[in-house]
Amino acid sequence: MSAARSQNPTVLELLERGAVKPEAIVRLAETYLATPGLRLYTLAFGFVLDIAAAVQAYPIARAVADSSLASFRTKRATVTTAIILARPEKA
Repeated sequence: MSAARSQNPTVLELLERGAVKPEAIVRLAETYLATPGLRLYTLAFGFVLDIAAAVQAYPIARAVADSSLASFRTKRATVTTAIILARPEKA
């Protein structure tokens, strides 16, 4: 693991610290599903998340988000998981 990567917490770690509210993550997932071209999103305390890269990095997220067979609830949960696993960059 590189030094830069270890310095950037996951979104889950930011949630655990109280730096990000769970509602904000769900809203971000919903916003991404409504606007798939969304790229950068400022979280909190100077962290910026490339939401499209986060979805691409989680193997099933892109397939579920694009699926006409998946419900909105399933899509939102999958994209939320991708966000939670992501490591935002310091702004």
